[in-house]
Amino acid sequence: AMTTIFYTEPELVIGHGRRVLFVNPDDLQLFKEIELPPDLLATCGGAGGVGGGGVGGGSAAKATRPAEEQQEQQDVAAVAQAAAAGPSTKHQASCSSNSGGAVASTCKVQEVHIQNVSYSPDGQLLAITTSGGQKALLLYRSRPEHARLLSVRPLARTSSALRFCSDGSSVLVTDKTGDLYQYDCVEVELAPRLLLGHLSIVYDILWTDDQQHIITCDRDDKIRVTNYPATFDIHSYCLGHKEFVSGLALLTEHHIASTSGDKTLRIWNFSEGKELLVHELPAPVVRLHVRELEEEKVFQAAVLFYDHEEALGIYRLERSNGDRWAVTGTRLVRADAGSWNICNFTLTDDRIYVSGAEKDRFALRVYDLATGERSTAGVPQGWIKMVLDGLGSEGVPFVPEDLSVWFKKRFDNVSDYLERKKRRIEEQQQQKFG
Repeated sequence: AMTTIFYTEPELVIGHGRRVLFVNPDDLQLFKEIELPPDLLATCGGAGGVGGGGVGGGSAAKATRPAEEQQEQQDVAAVAQAAAAGPSTKHQASCSSNSGGAVASTCKVQEVHIQNVSYSPDGQLLAITTSGGQKALLLYRSRPEHARLLSVRPLARTSSALRFCSDGSSVLVTDKTGDLYQYDCVEVELAPRLLLGHLSIVYDILWTDDQQHIITCDRDDKIRVTNYPATFDIHSYCLGHKEFVSGLALLTEHHIASTSGDKTLRIWNFSEGKELLVHELPAPVVRLHVRELEEEKVFQAAVLFYDHEEALGIYRLERSNGDRWAVTGTRLVRADAGSWNICNFTLTDDRIYVSGAEKDRFALRVYDLATGERSTAGVPQGWIKMVLDGLGSEGVPFVPEDLSVWFKKRFDNVSDYLERKKRRIEEQQQQKFG
């Protein structure tokens, strides 16, 4: 299972299980919450505004059409989706029934989990992808409304990354086979457009502010820069990593940062495919967060290490002139590594929020950014309990994603062959002279 956590002032956004919470990290204020609709199949399809959704404490969204017309459209969409998905899904769709004009599902659906959550740059839209029994892309109007569900669109496969364009008019979704689709956020009834494909899973996406380039990274060590909208035309590659590329961050209009399972943090001029900096790290990296401290000059790069005694690394990146970059500060944070299974994190101005699993249950811990120690100063009493209760995680088993599968398995058949050959020659010599 996945957990999403990120900070966009003033909200700390936490997605886990079937819920997303938008909380104030400084007090017990809950800005809003989203709960997935009980049956995404019955909500998929239609012209954008179809369906309900547990929004703001699980209340259903208001219908935008007369009840009979809405029910008919949902039934048609569900059956059509089921026909494409196979017999088991067909059974789920046939279980839907209408009770007093309201949609009611009378059958159990497979467990569904939130996979990715992302805000549009202006904060007006929120996109959520799901995994499990029903894979979908949900689009919400987050402001000024209290998270109103706009559309639910089915996904063929589980998503691996999610990114809005700079004006919020469309969103990119990659799946675990390496395909990248564009979904329209204005005309939501339009079919998704396949833009490009990788031969392995894509772990992160960037879309430049001028919308001229889409930058993707994958399990096969590559960073690809693709022209947009002519996505058949590859602009450049940024090659040099020796393991999966886990994260990307846009620094300036020509520079990006990347992290990898090869224990390096690198900076590139992506326009030219030129490597500008290689900084050795103590362990493979599986998560990357970058914050701009001084416009286009100073950045803070925070990483989550894989299986290391120090869970987090925080690095200060400085650009002195043109393409000259340097790491001018380093701090490692243990975050109680080894005592629990850490899976994600985010930063605010003075704290680090870390999520993971403790005794097979979802857990959340807060650390001081300056000292790296467990933080109590400024964290309201009962805040963590409020979040865990809001996510409904109490007593629910949680097993984080197994990140060991990100590493490529390497097989050395040559050594085994040479050893057998050596033994065969020795046996032949013994027979010849014996």
